Amino acid sequence: MPVHRWYALGLLMLVGLCNYIDRMCMSILQVPIKQELGLTDTQLGVLTGLAFSLLYTTMTVPLARLADRTSRKAVIAAAVVAWSLMTMACGFATEFRTLAVLRMGVAIGEAGCVPSSHALLSGFFPLQQRARALATWALVFPLGTLVGIAAGGWLSQAIGWRHTFTMLGAAGLALGPLVLLTLREPAHGAAPIGTAVPALRATLVTLWRSPAFRNSAIGGALIAYPLNAELFWNGPFYGRVYGLTLSQLAVYLALLSGGAGALGLWGGGFIADACGRRDPRWYLLLPACCGFGIAPLMLLQYFVDGLARSLTFGVGAVVLLNAYIASQAAANQTMVAPNLRALAAAINVLLAGTVGAAIAPFATGVLSDLIAHRYGLQADSLRYAIGISALFGIAAGVCFLRAARHFPAEIARQRAQTPARAGAGDPAVTASVRVPRS
Repeated sequence: MPVHRWYALGLLMLVGLCNYIDRMCMSILQVPIKQELGLTDTQLGVLTGLAFSLLYTTMTVPLARLADRTSRKAVIAAAVVAWSLMTMACGFATEFRTLAVLRMGVAIGEAGCVPSSHALLSGFFPLQQRARALATWALVFPLGTLVGIAAGGWLSQAIGWRHTFTMLGAAGLALGPLVLLTLREPAHGAAPIGTAVPALRATLVTLWRSPAFRNSAIGGALIAYPLNAELFWNGPFYGRVYGLTLSQLAVYLALLSGGAGALGLWGGGFIADACGRRDPRWYLLLPACCGFGIAPLMLLQYFVDGLARSLTFGVGAVVLLNAYIASQAAANQTMVAPNLRALAAAINVLLAGTVGAAIAPFATGVLSDLIAHRYGLQADSLRYAIGISALFGIAAGVCFLRAARHFPAEIARQRAQTPARAGAGDPAVTASVRVPRS
């Protein structure tokens, strides 16, 4: 099992990398797509936000329930084949509506990846290693962003945005059979077929009544707003304000979102595990610190003069925008029974995806158009539209602080319920964890 644990982590990272490459290439390809199809910022916000994220977040819950009840690796295998085919099809779109529908198809496929991957890895790794494991897996987000933006920009200039979609989608097709045929699932990490899984409504009510889980989920949704506003609008912002070419944008944004994002994600996971061994509340205190630090750094990034200074503050903002992810995911997985882990991850994806991935890019585009048309700030409209999103980080920090106060009680409750469960022995709960008095 220890050897297969690391094999599973590596294979799921390949799947996740394919997921984010196919998703994030749109952030750079929207530049040539806008030119060819004559789209507005609002329509680009639909393609990068609403068209993708509404279906993505909606489908995470039913697919997570399917994964908890049946086989998580089968859900992942089917998902990667589905989104790869739909990504290839995006290259044949000839107008806005067709491309929007195809992006919805990509979203439905990718909705099966993150919750099932989190659930599998949480079954393989105990609490003391979980944030690091999830942080390592979550490197697919910045690395996929880096590769997606860099490859998207380079390929778009070399062969056009249509062939770029086709090539990136084709690269993921082989991963589905590999997951299905070679990956084993930990016994405590997936409910066998036929095992009773609590009713969805009762489970949602129980989780929502938990102050730690509720505040953590809301905090994750709020902090996802500036994360996605920056992620999807940095390309147009730096292109308009600083006049960067597509190839320059690909390099700068790949290093910013990918390099700094990877540093924050991996570093955040290790810091959370190191501090969490002394006090588990740090799994949620770290996201709180990130939330409070985001606002000043993002405001400086978008309002200082000079490209170098803007990118410097941008590095700090991106580090904090990624440092909370693995820590919060580890905390949320610890607050639920093993056969509800995919659902717990799906709830987090649903809230963060709706507020962040769906609303943030769309609202930022609408706000940019409004500022440009009403106040005549054509070049600087995105400066204000993205800058406003930074304020959501402060609200997120407050929610994470509230969640941290109740987190030790949730750990104690899970430990108390473990002996009563059939097949108890989840290392996440039975491991020795010091729970301080709150």
